[in-house]
Amino acid sequence: MDLRNKVGLYGSYFLCMAGIGFILPYLPVYLREQGLSDSAIGLVWMAAALTALVQFPLGVWSDRLRARKPILLVALVVLALVTFLLRDAAGLVWVSFLAVMFAENGPCRATVESLAGAEAVHLAPPNRIAATLGALRFWRPIGVMAVALIGREIVKNTGDPSSVLPLIVALQAAAILAALLIHKPVSAQRQAELPGDMDQPTARPAASTRSVWRDGSLWAFVVAMVLFHAAAAPGGAYLGLFVHRDLGANKDFLPCLFIVMMVAWMVVVRPVGKLADRVGRKPLLLLGWSAMTLRLSLIALAQSPEQILFVQLLDGLSQGVFGVLAAAWVTDRFADARRAGEAQVLVGSCLVLGSALGPLAAGLFVEALGYRAMFGLLATTAGLATLMVLLFVPETLMRNTVPANRQLALPGDDSYPAAYAVGSPREMP
Repeated sequence: MDLRNKVGLYGSYFLCMAGIGFILPYLPVYLREQGLSDSAIGLVWMAAALTALVQFPLGVWSDRLRARKPILLVALVVLALVTFLLRDAAGLVWVSFLAVMFAENGPCRATVESLAGAEAVHLAPPNRIAATLGALRFWRPIGVMAVALIGREIVKNTGDPSSVLPLIVALQAAAILAALLIHKPVSAQRQAELPGDMDQPTARPAASTRSVWRDGSLWAFVVAMVLFHAAAAPGGAYLGLFVHRDLGANKDFLPCLFIVMMVAWMVVVRPVGKLADRVGRKPLLLLGWSAMTLRLSLIALAQSPEQILFVQLLDGLSQGVFGVLAAAWVTDRFADARRAGEAQVLVGSCLVLGSALGPLAAGLFVEALGYRAMFGLLATTAGLATLMVLLFVPETLMRNTVPANRQLALPGDDSYPAAYAVGSPREMP
């Protein structure tokens, strides 16, 4: 990937996701000040996750129309406009609608998350897909922590969470400008100068010759991804309440739980991407799913806020591994760079579906069971997802198999299969 694409892709992603640093600590408080009840705020979160499923048709269209950059730009423009309107919004319905569009897992950011991943896959060399995804995801926690810390100082001085929104508007505008830099790489333009028909490589994984939607392993992984986020998502709503109410932590302690998780995420994503391209996807997938299971189990057993702070390192580990490895595995399974958008939005759709179902289900039994028992039940759910990965999700990294015409194929071209150097060895012809 050349420097211009790195600045354009990584920069737009970083600036877009930085707004989450306002959403996590301050958006619920802002919505309460606008008159929304706790239950209404919960409905906003669920509606944001469900409407984010729009990313799936957008991802498919971006592949078929070869319009990934225009759709990415539209999502960024809409997000900037929503952010601008949110501060002076009035009326519960209008405020709720803007909050849904602005949310962490809402339609705008979910679309950017998936299409940025698809663009990274498109621009990556075939043997560095996971490493490139890791490099992209690395910028998310940096932006989130930066805005959270700056926003904290702004709120200290003004006492008004909405005073952070002008900063977010400026960041979203800068994200649009950065995305304009993304361009078709020179290697793709040189493709036409090479002899022979490169549209159909002579050796491709067998998975690419049949409908990927008939792949039982893919559907098993879809279920595992949904269960992963169904188990993880309720922590965003109830972990702070558990630590504050049951374990007696001060409110000033709660942001530390968020910062520790983000630091762990930042440390993990780049090395785990590089490692996945060397040792394979499945061992690290099992690591990520197991870390989430262990994290939820330890929360259910914790006796002090400090113990929860340590446990949050596992959350950063598991989320970082998921962000890179789930996207890499599904990209491998689709085995076609021309469907990179479709592959990435499948992962994103599983994320938002699990993020909607998990809090909804947890809200039904948390009052009857209590926080501790609820986290124990969520740990069981994560354990089932880990078992599915172990039993039904195969390795997709191909070793010691190089296509005969690889020397003519160039990364960055739409006809260059993303899984040119991946795919289960037993599936190769």
